[in-house]
Amino acid sequence: MLALVLAMTLGANALAIRLSPVSERKHDGRIVRAKWDLASQGVPAGGIAVTGDSSGNFAVVAEILENELGRPTRNYCTYGRFLATGAGWFLDRAIERADGPPSLALVVLGSRTYALPPDGFAFPQVPIGFGAWRTRAPRVPLTPVETFQFAAARLLPLYAQHKSFELGITKGRWSIDPSVLPITERGDSILPRAYPDGVAPFADKVLAEIASLEGPVPSEREREALSGLVRDAEARGYDVVFVDGPIWSGLAARPEHVAFLGRAHAYLELLCASSDRAWRLPGPLQTFEPAEMENPYHLPRPAAERFSAELARRLETLGLPR
Repeated sequence: MLALVLAMTLGANALAIRLSPVSERKHDGRIVRAKWDLASQGVPAGGIAVTGDSSGNFAVVAEILENELGRPTRNYCTYGRFLATGAGWFLDRAIERADGPPSLALVVLGSRTYALPPDGFAFPQVPIGFGAWRTRAPRVPLTPVETFQFAAARLLPLYAQHKSFELGITKGRWSIDPSVLPITERGDSILPRAYPDGVAPFADKVLAEIASLEGPVPSEREREALSGLVRDAEARGYDVVFVDGPIWSGLAARPEHVAFLGRAHAYLELLCASSDRAWRLPGPLQTFEPAEMENPYHLPRPAAERFSAELARRLETLGLPR
């Protein structure tokens, strides 16, 4: 009976794998797949590669950087749950498939990403091979528990993606309309509209996550990933700039958030001081109001264009790209 149950379980999950993960039929999964496919084409040699979390995904308009800085630009940003570790995998993929390294890599991280714990069920959403974290920059190893979670997510999608399958079975949500959230050939993801009512509640969630943090900021694991990105830039011969994503002015002004992000900035300053290939973007946070945001970190196109133009201006003050 046990063997029969095991065979049925594995067989059902094997079928689910062959049907393709439901998550790829959601907007999150589609963005991840689209960015990985874009990275697999290789970053233009001497161009600008942008990686990071969703604040960069919805705020950095590659077209504007390309026009302002005169270098071909690609946006590989996805989501904060992959941390700097996962952001590095997209960058590494883009460089290994290129004819030559980029001149500049931007690592765009919203403050919340520094508060997120690693999740072994999230990492396998990035289409790397099992164990590839040992060889793919920034080469941050997964713990035994995370390795087990990674394997379970890949082999048992009915377990790891149960909410997605539940929505498909009960509500028929098996597909999405790609036109609702367009992704351009440069990797720009365009939010259709602002959602002011969602900004403050999401900010309260972030503040709660900050309050529950223990240990250094960034975490020791994230420090290893961030320093690994710098080492890769040194080894391959390109510059890397750490960029704060956009943020709601109300969250940016909260004293606990100021103290929390100050700790992250202090580490980044030390890291950048140790290398002539690493920089932290100068200037204050780029803040926005709820009427032009989808959550405390996401910008629809008009605000994203302003963010990107200012980003280009600040890069020029650094003399980058060079």
